Amino acid sequence: MTAETKKQRTVILGTDWWTDCDDAAAIRIACRADKAGLWHLTGVICNACMEYSAASLNAFLTSEGYGNLPLGLDREGTDFGGKPPYQKILAENLPHTVKSNEELPDGVETCLHLLEEAEDRVEILEIGYPQVLAALCAHPDGYRYMRDKVSCLWMMAGNWEKDGVGVENNFARAPRSRKAAAYLLENCPCPIVFLGWEVGAAVISGKPETIPDESDPLRMAFIAHGSKDGRSSWDPMLVLLALTGDAEEAGYTLRRGWASVNPETGENRFRYDEAGPHAYVTKTMPDGWYEETLAKWLC
Repeated sequence: MTAETKKQRTVILGTDWWTDCDDAAAIRIACRADKAGLWHLTGVICNACMEYSAASLNAFLTSEGYGNLPLGLDREGTDFGGKPPYQKILAENLPHTVKSNEELPDGVETCLHLLEEAEDRVEILEIGYPQVLAALCAHPDGYRYMRDKVSCLWMMAGNWEKDGVGVENNFARAPRSRKAAAYLLENCPCPIVFLGWEVGAAVISGKPETIPDESDPLRMAFIAHGSKDGRSSWDPMLVLLALTGDAEEAGYTLRRGWASVNPETGENRFRYDEAGPHAYVTKTMPDGWYEETLAKWLC
């Protein structure tokens, strides 16, 4: 599709920007798609909070030319564990204007503002934890915006490979993510398309032959993460699926129905129904095809 056919698209990106470096790859694609006029990225909501979350996210966005992009942060999202080395390295080595988490507004309030200000229909891309989205659905204005203004919620979440049943980090990581996922899937008034763990696990992006420059901020993040030879591509594949906007064109088929999550265990399940509001994707192409497509956006 051309920039002309997609120029009216408006997107909001949610990310945990947590311990994994594939969020950085996803954000690079989202920013470059904006630069290409394929959509308008209006803001990023970070739904996990660690010491260098705000500074490193702003630093990476600044390196992509998006240092002024509106950001929001869930400051209560501190219960996911881990100490991401790439956040500290990016914050210490790249220019940034946001210095601390306290400088960012609340993630839910930011998302409400972005939805209120949007003149056209909005798509939300979520590559992190679901608690901000669940809180939006529990908020009267948020629910109304999700129902009336959001055309699709694209989520990297779930493990659907065993007939729709599985466990995956973004749903199951912690008590808050499990409860939020269950609430979101029961109450979200807009369609949801999931790209699950099984889709991206074997597709490797960020290989040194595709991003050889170690001063490239994305390469810096991958090396600091311990993924100098590349990383599974869950998050960038979700962004590229959403960008393409058509499952078949993006190399997938859709399985439609009703998704649910157990609020205690985080296990996802799926009830198949062609009229259902939810869908998950299955790959139709070999892993190398997706790797080549991603490399064109990341190098």
